[in-house]
Amino acid sequence: MPRLYGITSHDPIETWRRNFESKFGSILTSQVEPGRIKLEGQFSLDMEKFIIRGKATEGGVSVSVELLKKPENVPQGIRGMVEVDSFYFADLKRPKPLFVPGSKDGILAGFHRFLVLQAENASGVPKTLGIVSEFINSIVLPHGYSTTLRGKRLTTDEKEGLFLDGEPLYNVDPKLLSLLSMSLALEMSSEDSILIIEDPEAHLDKEDLRELTELFARFKGTLILATDYEFPSESSIEL
Repeated sequence: MPRLYGITSHDPIETWRRNFESKFGSILTSQVEPGRIKLEGQFSLDMEKFIIRGKATEGGVSVSVELLKKPENVPQGIRGMVEVDSFYFADLKRPKPLFVPGSKDGILAGFHRFLVLQAENASGVPKTLGIVSEFINSIVLPHGYSTTLRGKRLTTDEKEGLFLDGEPLYNVDPKLLSLLSMSLALEMSSEDSILIIEDPEAHLDKEDLRELTELFARFKGTLILATDYEFPSESSIEL
């Protein structure tokens, strides 16, 4: 969220709104341009005191802001801008979204050695790898971690990484890797987190997807799926 101190006007509230629109849209555009990401669609964010509405096109992201609540008796000048800024941001929740990319099976297989918590060397992978590092670094596991998947046991080794029934992950079926990557992401995410999963249906058949739906239903955070697959209507997940 952009902080807007230093912008003065006879109407600090309206000036804050206009500049927030401009700054927020510019920030979003700057995030998609370097990767040549093409997005088309609309979004709406209810922030309790104001609503952000936006539209993404090939030309960037445009934003409009509607103020639901306004501070009273705001002075002009810098002091007024600080008060307006604090009014809208002081109690704003800032959950960090976690992203599971569509190529999760290949990423998990290629980077599984970085998934075990290290005592001396840094765990995870450099942030310069973008979504790969965000995904891997969000599911780093402690020593001795163990779980089961389809009757197979996942174990950790400090030097060699993860194994499924004794097999290193690069030898594991992509179907199991896809299920495992989503299962770990769901387990390692906190209850107040936002988890975004791209193409959850990749490599999976209908039976696998029913199992996946059960995993989704147990998740306590906010789940966003980027998919063309229609999950069973009887499931309790919200898309």
